[in-house]
Amino acid sequence: MNDSDSTQSLAINTGSDPRLVTLARLQTPLYLFDAEAYAFVWANKNAVEFWEAKSASELCSRNMNADASASVKQTLQQIKKECFEKDTTALERWTVYPNQTPKTANFLMTPFKTLDNRMLLLMQIHVLSEALDDETLYRTTALMHTTTMISAYDSANNLVYCNGAARDTMPADLSVGTKRLVKSEDATRIIATLSRQHFCDIEAQMYTKNGIRWHSVHIERCTNPTTGKQMYLATETDITEQRSAKEQAYKLAFVDSLTKLPNRVALMNQLAALLDASEPQPFAVMFLDLDRFKSINDSLGHAVGDLLLIQVAERLSESVRGEGSVFRLAGDEFIIILSETKASAVSSNVANRILESMAKHMFIAEHQLLIRTSIGISLYPENADSANELLEQADAAMYAAKASQCGYCFFNSRMSMTSASNIKQRMGIENDLLKAVDNNEFELYYQPKIACNTMTVCGVEALVRWNHPELGTLAPDRFISIAEDCGQIVQLGHWVLNEAMRQQRLWQDEGLEIQVSINISAKQFESNQLDIDIIDALKLHDCDPKMIELEVTESLLADDPDGAYELLQRISALGMRLTLDDFGTGYSNLAYLQNYPLDSMKIDRLFLSDSKHSILLRTILNMGKTLGLDIVAEGVETAAQVDWLLKQGCDQMQGFYFSKPKPVREITRYLCGTSLIAADNQPAANDQDHAA
Repeated sequence: MNDSDSTQSLAINTGSDPRLVTLARLQTPLYLFDAEAYAFVWANKNAVEFWEAKSASELCSRNMNADASASVKQTLQQIKKECFEKDTTALERWTVYPNQTPKTANFLMTPFKTLDNRMLLLMQIHVLSEALDDETLYRTTALMHTTTMISAYDSANNLVYCNGAARDTMPADLSVGTKRLVKSEDATRIIATLSRQHFCDIEAQMYTKNGIRWHSVHIERCTNPTTGKQMYLATETDITEQRSAKEQAYKLAFVDSLTKLPNRVALMNQLAALLDASEPQPFAVMFLDLDRFKSINDSLGHAVGDLLLIQVAERLSESVRGEGSVFRLAGDEFIIILSETKASAVSSNVANRILESMAKHMFIAEHQLLIRTSIGISLYPENADSANELLEQADAAMYAAKASQCGYCFFNSRMSMTSASNIKQRMGIENDLLKAVDNNEFELYYQPKIACNTMTVCGVEALVRWNHPELGTLAPDRFISIAEDCGQIVQLGHWVLNEAMRQQRLWQDEGLEIQVSINISAKQFESNQLDIDIIDALKLHDCDPKMIELEVTESLLADDPDGAYELLQRISALGMRLTLDDFGTGYSNLAYLQNYPLDSMKIDRLFLSDSKHSILLRTILNMGKTLGLDIVAEGVETAAQVDWLLKQGCDQMQGFYFSKPKPVREITRYLCGTSLIAADNQPAANDQDHAA
């Protein structure tokens, strides 16, 4: 080619890029090509010889556009686009004509970005006359992806090549691609997909030298560049750990950690799916409550209570026998959904099986227990057409069954939401609540929190008690839910906020530097007045914001994430600490925690009650640390639990091992005492504390 054939050179000087200095020394013909300008921009000595040029400069000055067809240019530009977008290589067999001399070779193309951000193709030439076999070509390609398992199969799915990464994991006796798959349906899916299109992406379990592992597999149907026959090229990456993390996240979000049953969130999702179906089918909702569970839990302790709940869950699952799904709603409450066209008859059969199963004694921790259940049943569409109504009706039917001791009962329109006696007692408490704050009937108890690094008190949690004039001292579980329903929780919460800050300031004046934690109710959170109330209380009691910690529940964040974020940001800006309370009780989703200005996370007591939870608890501790949160473990009752938490790097502990909740005078003596842990370290029954 003479000077008249030349065009403006786009050449790169070898010395301007240290990578080209190295490539220039290689014996393999290598050159850089601009697919857009269709021009050479650099070449090593052997590439210059292959193209029969006098020099690299002369090669770069050639006008390659003159003889190139539009289809060839388009093909090369597409190859470049795919190489850069997928960060991959391409292998093509071409016949080229340098100085009108035909030469057939395999061209291996790799994306190459220059120092001035030009997107070029690095072309590696393998001349067929050099007798370069297919395996050597595939090995060259695989070396560009040393962290990826690469294998090739012929049209009969027989293995013809695998790179080092694949060879390290592939069992020697599995040379047929489809037999590496654990599930035959995955092989069927791959074959069907490749019959319709040239590629298939799938996540599947594979047999490997390290046992069964999850792999992300990309398979392409292509042509062998040497024989012209169909073949399959597979690239695989091990995603076992990622799958495990996803499964763990799913369990935290949708599975009850104690019984391993689906939780409240999963229940509402299934009800929504049944009701939102294009052609909804009849189904039944069964509401189960255990009789006398609270007395068993209080007298024998949490450990026995939890083991009892686990056995109950197992018996319920066996009784359903695949005819429905069992959920743990909360505490000793369970829900069963029976999807069946004859829901009434099926519900009766399942209810009878449950009652028969529960009639047998349970042997737990050397205790022989007899537990009975009451079951309420509501039917769709006969009784209601919404999830909440169906649950409320099943709950009402359960109370009717409990009152009549008939075992189970179907809802009917004559039923109230609760039994007459419960309504009367509830109305009495509701009426008394209206004047309880004004009558100064509430009192705050305080439970200490222990810093793990010093084993000293680092704060106290304020817990409300009601000194009822007739019923005596009532724990929160007797009145908080009623206060929430009747709207008195906002007034009560406002009183708790002010009383806790007032007491903190008194301790401060007495020389006790003690941080006070205050629980915030959902109604307070929704009132849009909370941050104003906090500011007013801080000013009224001249309280240091850094000495106040607010505890919010997971449900508050899940119900209104945007509103919660804005409100928590305003509160955090005041200088107060924010803690996520009762983590793991049903709304758990660690992914959203990083979006909120939280300082610590309090793990629900159930995670400590059984050694089976240790792996899950360790995972939560590690993930909380990753998010930069202090971890507080509540419900600590034994020395063994203390030792375990200290070894796991927990930040704070709280529970009966250190102290029960105490009124002001007793907790003040405790805080001033010299013997912290010996003061009150005997395990006790669950206090079931929840502040306003």
